[in-house]
Amino acid sequence: MTSPYVPLVVAVLLVSCGSVLIRLAAAPALVVSFYRIALAAFCLAPFAAAQLPSSWKALAPRQRLVLLASGFALALHFATWVASLSYTSVAASVLLVNTAPIFAVGFSRLFLHERVPGVVLAAIGLALVGAAVIAAGDWTGEAGSLGGILLALAGAVTLAAYHVVGRGLREALPLNAYVLGVWGVAAATLLAFCLVGRVPLGAYPPRTWLLFLALALVPTLGGHGLVNRSLRSLPAPTVGLFLLGEPLGASGLAWAVLGEVPGSWTLAGGVVVLLALTLVLLRRA
Repeated sequence: MTSPYVPLVVAVLLVSCGSVLIRLAAAPALVVSFYRIALAAFCLAPFAAAQLPSSWKALAPRQRLVLLASGFALALHFATWVASLSYTSVAASVLLVNTAPIFAVGFSRLFLHERVPGVVLAAIGLALVGAAVIAAGDWTGEAGSLGGILLALAGAVTLAAYHVVGRGLREALPLNAYVLGVWGVAAATLLAFCLVGRVPLGAYPPRTWLLFLALALVPTLGGHGLVNRSLRSLPAPTVGLFLLGEPLGASGLAWAVLGEVPGSWTLAGGVVVLLALTLVLLRRA
């Protein structure tokens, strides 16, 4: 029998490809985000469409609103984080967006009134210091650079909101139906953003379309699909600890493919952030 850790390791490798594929696509952030999630939902639909109508009818009105809010938060996550990669290094962007568990703890305390142990509060403070070091090292002194840093942090906040809002809903729906529902809402939201912003949805070269498809299949369907599967057999903190490998994998790929070498401040801040996140996840375990 295959160890449940094997697909989790593969998931980390696949998810790590996302930031480099986004850079290679060289298309507007909203367009990249829309096609990534829309094509992934389209590929998943044959396996989940039959479950969705009955699953939707079984949901209470409040749960339906939660599903819509969760998909909207996911759309905001992709829109902000993908945009950050146009202004910051891959290493800084991925490290900052991976502070999402820190914000998730804050949301859980604020809205769900969950108790936060002192160790976790200390780890949150440590993570924020690390994030400040990463931001200082990545800031070039230009407004665009600062905007990229803020966009990456906004991606972390909205990803945390997506996880906290959807908590409990994953158990109320079959996995494929839940994912298709959330991805469908996210895709519709991103399409609306594109239309309102008059961002062109076509006239891209074949290479860009292939990269859109690769983003849908590799990090989204493959990577996040395996993460969702792993959450059915492994504790969430364990899965979270493994996913801390994404910044390392993404930075390594950016170095190999894009020739992007992380600066010393980014590396130092990254070590601090990863240590803090490890403390948070171990305490949750």
